[in-house]
Amino acid sequence: METLHQTLQDFFRSVGLPLQQDMELTVHRLDGLHGGKPFSSPLFRTNYYSFVLIQKGKSRYTIDNQTFELGSGSFYFTNPGHLKSFAIEELLGGYMLTFSEQFVKQHYTGDFYTLYPFLMHETTPVMQLDEPALAELAFVFEQMLREYNGEAVFRGAILTKYLAILLYKTKELLQTHKANFQAQNRSNALVSNFKKLLNENFKELATGQTNKIRSVKEFAERLNVHPNYLSSVVKNETGRPASDWIQERTLAEAQSLLNNTKLTVSEITFRLGFSDTAHFGKFFKKRANVSPSEYRQTPRL
Repeated sequence: METLHQTLQDFFRSVGLPLQQDMELTVHRLDGLHGGKPFSSPLFRTNYYSFVLIQKGKSRYTIDNQTFELGSGSFYFTNPGHLKSFAIEELLGGYMLTFSEQFVKQHYTGDFYTLYPFLMHETTPVMQLDEPALAELAFVFEQMLREYNGEAVFRGAILTKYLAILLYKTKELLQTHKANFQAQNRSNALVSNFKKLLNENFKELATGQTNKIRSVKEFAERLNVHPNYLSSVVKNETGRPASDWIQERTLAEAQSLLNNTKLTVSEITFRLGFSDTAHFGKFFKKRANVSPSEYRQTPRL
């Protein structure tokens, strides 16, 4: 039975290892991260993006029944929702970075997923880097780690810039290596297309082309499948139903508007298609544990 972990801290707590996390982005060295001996994880899903660079050691990870061997020079990333496990055969050195949808909405404007379309792919093969590319990426990770562990006033903004560098470097490496994305079966192709339509819907919201968040039924109609089938496939592939993906994206959009605009709560309510502020407030508090007004007043890193 797999477990869905909302944060990196949640995952490490589940395997009995302490790890502190105070923001929606984390950077850590792999050295000793999983304790002092070989380690095998249970099956799990995560609700965040992960980027891993291995400088030494030997490991393997499995994602959606595909297993990849890892060693010095391995670089890979995974997206939210996939069923994963990993086994460390020789203690690892390198870096791991995670960030959430909330971090993206909080710190980025514009169409993030059009700029970095590889983040929408369901499974991407491991890239094996040569020494210059490995050193270059390790430098970026090290700079991010230094900022992450520091106390700079603009820590979040600085990390955002370094994340953009890492994502551009990943995009470049994918083109340089001509990495072939794994052939998708019908199910994960449907999930990928659903996520693309979801992203398009919120892009239309942001540009004022619509004031309506589509329902599962409306997404299913665009994908020419029955709503129940869409929900079933999305849940089987990601561990969460389609409605949960829509609600999470809605929350992230609401948080972004509260953080980055001067729109009133009432204006945000109607921008996101809610019938009234009471309905919006109830939705927001259920998922964020605070009211929209309280969230807006909370200082951000």
